[in-house]
Amino acid sequence: MIEGREPAEAIAQAFVSARHTGNALIDYPGELPGTLDEAYVIQERAIALFGDKVAGWKVGKIPEPLDATFGTNRLTGPIFADSIVTPGAGEVPEMPVFEQGFAAGEAEYLLRLGALPENFDRAWTNEEVAEYVDAIHVGIEVASSPFPGINLHGPAVTVSDFGNNNGLVIGAAIPRGTDFIEWPVALTIEGEVAGEATASTMLDGPFGAVRFLFELAANRQLPLAPGQWISTGAVTGVHPVRVGELVEARFANDYSVKCRIVGIHDA
Repeated sequence: MIEGREPAEAIAQAFVSARHTGNALIDYPGELPGTLDEAYVIQERAIALFGDKVAGWKVGKIPEPLDATFGTNRLTGPIFADSIVTPGAGEVPEMPVFEQGFAAGEAEYLLRLGALPENFDRAWTNEEVAEYVDAIHVGIEVASSPFPGINLHGPAVTVSDFGNNNGLVIGAAIPRGTDFIEWPVALTIEGEVAGEATASTMLDGPFGAVRFLFELAANRQLPLAPGQWISTGAVTGVHPVRVGELVEARFANDYSVKCRIVGIHDA
């Protein structure tokens, strides 16, 4: 158990330093957080130290049986403004990862928050939170951490380093009212299919990710704001990538998003 703020501060400083320099953390920089409360304290301090605007939130799944252990089936981490890319038509942006750390690509539906309620402290449904979403896009989340074992020690460790996020590629908008839940989604790496699925397999769907964040805003004062992007979860899974690889996410027959993976020092 991490007691007091000093150990949490040291862990946060280690992750922020590694992210700024691009260096790997072969070992976790302190005692492993045992609870999500401990992990979010580290994350909150790291956000304050990082020095960039929070322009969104990634939401990830906590699988069984860990969801019962931690009392929730989702986790979150910040997406910083400087790591968000909106490519032009035909453009393939370069997205940096920690070459000696962890790196993955994920096909995701991205929801943008519009006007928000004055108070989050109430019970929410997926239908109710949908009213506060003003845009739906396709995209790719680039998951990367300087700690290569970030996903091997449970969700609290993942939360402690920004939820393992290192960037977002925003693709085309989907018209409001479109029923995209059963669209076939595929993620390819260098043209080879790494995973296929539909959003109907993602717990209670993309809007469930927004509901989770509204609940977290009530319980932990998560600083949600209009205009922030919500990366709602890996539709086809978390697919490891290497520097130099081309990642493409395809949604139905009409939507495609691509990026090229590069090293932090090459970005």
